[in-house]
Amino acid sequence: MTTVPSSSLSLIVTADDFGIGLQTSKGIIQAHLHGPVTATSLMSITGDHVRASIPLLADAPNLDVGLHIVLTDCGERPLVARRSSGLIDREGNFLSNGKLWMKAFSGKLDERAIADEITAQAELFIKLMGRRPAYVDGHHHAHQLPIIRQALLDVMDHDLLPRITRATIEPADMIRAVPSVRFKRRLADRLGKRAANAFSQTRAWTNDFYFGMLAAHDLRRPFPWDAYLSHLPSTGVIEWVVHPGLPDDTLKGRDDYRAERAKELEALTSSAGIKVWEHLRPTLARKSVLSHHS
Repeated sequence: MTTVPSSSLSLIVTADDFGIGLQTSKGIIQAHLHGPVTATSLMSITGDHVRASIPLLADAPNLDVGLHIVLTDCGERPLVARRSSGLIDREGNFLSNGKLWMKAFSGKLDERAIADEITAQAELFIKLMGRRPAYVDGHHHAHQLPIIRQALLDVMDHDLLPRITRATIEPADMIRAVPSVRFKRRLADRLGKRAANAFSQTRAWTNDFYFGMLAAHDLRRPFPWDAYLSHLPSTGVIEWVVHPGLPDDTLKGRDDYRAERAKELEALTSSAGIKVWEHLRPTLARKSVLSHHS
């Protein structure tokens, strides 16, 4: 049974990948209007997909919209980065997540070139949306990687992006108690701690904790996050990251998580799912809560 958290807990529920495909974006809006989602991270570089998705936001005025920086392969080309940046392969595509990690930790990325790509994606967001993003994070959490996180801070220093971002630090009790994809979660936790330290030194605000990574077997349950919610901390700002969406054929060949998105949407918005998270409603917060959290 999930324990009802104290009033000092703020839970941000972020749906990643708005704009990756129109049907995915429609699912995110449903998860906001009929589920717990309070924020969504928008990919600005997905061309017709994001342009078709943006009108959906008119039905969700209370949904915080941030920039989801794309620096890993999702079927899209970089806006300005060249091969010398270290971000792309011989065909001009972004690297896989694993290859980007290797480049980042071996120091084989060009910080200035990455800052230029982040700047271009931020400027495109502003052009498409008519305003700055409410926050910024990265596809596959790549914004936290060495060199990339410094490039992001450089762009923040020029006031193009708000100083609000995500750190993938998971509560220690949660890591110990929840067995799903524990190795990947520990890697994300270690990366998040290093990134949070870098962000805090320059007064970039981050959540205190994060959770949401699922295994395939989790999605066979009616509500795959129940074990996580049973081990929420009693205080702090916690970001619960989800990936809801409607069936979206445009994701074929671009997204390995395509089939799972519909399962997440069903779990978040079904009557059975709502019964699991409904007690958390008083704690739900917009991402902007981070701007005055210390």
